[in-house]
Amino acid sequence: MKSIVAVHKTYGNPAEVVRPETVEVPAPQKGEAVVKLVRAVVNPSDLGMIGGSYGRLRPLPAIAGREGIGEVAALGPETEGPRAGALVRLPPEPGAWTQYQIAKASDLLEIPCGLDPDAAAMAFINPPTALCVLDGFEKMKPGDWLIQNGAGSALGIFMIQICAARGIKTVNMLRNAGKKRAMLEGYGADIVVDEAEFDAKAIKEATGNCLKLGLNQIGGASVSNMIKAMGDSATVVTIGGMTGEPVRFPTRFLIFNDLRLRGFWWDKWQRTHSRAECEALFSQVFELIAAGVLKAPVDSRYKMADIEAAMRRATENSRLGKVMIEF
Repeated sequence: MKSIVAVHKTYGNPAEVVRPETVEVPAPQKGEAVVKLVRAVVNPSDLGMIGGSYGRLRPLPAIAGREGIGEVAALGPETEGPRAGALVRLPPEPGAWTQYQIAKASDLLEIPCGLDPDAAAMAFINPPTALCVLDGFEKMKPGDWLIQNGAGSALGIFMIQICAARGIKTVNMLRNAGKKRAMLEGYGADIVVDEAEFDAKAIKEATGNCLKLGLNQIGGASVSNMIKAMGDSATVVTIGGMTGEPVRFPTRFLIFNDLRLRGFWWDKWQRTHSRAECEALFSQVFELIAAGVLKAPVDSRYKMADIEAAMRRATENSRLGKVMIEF
């Protein structure tokens, strides 16, 4: 069986270094399964790994991608596991962007029937990150306020949806908010503000000086402005730094407002928690998808053979949603 895989032999610009290659897939042995790609997701962390800037890099040459869903195409002899035809989480290692791959059958996580496949494909990085940030740093209750920058990202949209379902109010910071404002409000955003027009005092007034939790994906001046709008004894959690600029914490807010600056890395959370804990978190995500709480923002779809075009689109700022890769 032949399979197209997305390979990069150097670190660099994804549109320049990721190329499709055809490889031979061996027959599955006892305890193994063949998993066929259904949907794979292009995340910023994937681009960081390809570019060589992420916190954990794969040895080269590397297959790219970490998230998506696949179908069990075949099982090896005398193998127990998800039945042939079942939808499963794509094994994130050694890389998800491949048409067919051999996996250890007992490691495969089966996807509940009836879930929207786009949302299911995005269930393993951004939604659990949103849940961990919401539940792990402050005791957020209905009526509380959260602020986030990079709100038009998939993580930002999932955070808006989860907060709206819980009765938590959100302030959402965007660069060039115009065309995305209505979209975010449609997902349940309470306040959408353009970064260029951000007024910390006005946000404090609008939220009753009660912003308890901040989510920083951007860094630089954006998070500095966010900090100035926080309520007393609030927490700002950094999960990304899209601008590449350092986080500058205004000292007076640290002293006089008792603010906390924390960090969260989903990869580390997975490595430091048991399989049962990870699967319990994924079950929460599946329940939110089944309930219609989480809807997946999709920008465009590409076949594996068109991976170079997918990489070009994934690095464009005009995207509205995720770039998806299909068989």
